[in-house]
Amino acid sequence: MCSKSARAPMDPFDFSERHSILICARPETILNSVRRYRLGDDPLLRPALYLRGLPGRLLHAPSPPPLELQDFTLLSQTNRSLVYGLKGTFWRTDYGLRRFDTPMEFLGDRDASAATLILSFMTGPAKRGRTRLVTQTHILCPTSHVRRHFLPYLACDPPRQWPAAATHAVPDQGAM
Repeated sequence: MCSKSARAPMDPFDFSERHSILICARPETILNSVRRYRLGDDPLLRPALYLRGLPGRLLHAPSPPPLELQDFTLLSQTNRSLVYGLKGTFWRTDYGLRRFDTPMEFLGDRDASAATLILSFMTGPAKRGRTRLVTQTHILCPTSHVRRHFLPYLACDPPRQWPAAATHAVPDQGAM
């Protein structure tokens, strides 16, 4: 993860991460695994989910289910990539999610009280029949108020960890 000051001045995002992994599977298999991935089923992320729900439990607030990819708006889909977007006040115990039916609604929303999260999964050819999966997470906090509220959330942010974690769900297909 890098802060805004550590990146190029033209980058509109406040936080960005990029991960890459070689997988012995075809692009369509990888993207189908990403679509089916369930955060709550991943034993590696359960501790982060527990931490994320701790404030609500301490406040005796109703705990919403963990965020899943179905909570996101599908912004773009090709045979080699998926891009999802989510807007909300994620630091609140109920996530404060904004719902959008279309990519245009999502992209046209200018609510400055919410953070914007973009997850992308891109596949490309690699050596020896493998596929390179590149995952990127971008977060935009439109105001200093949103940024201040969002920073503590980053410590146990499961959605930011999805791209890397989802790669564990891809079945190894041996040599292709």
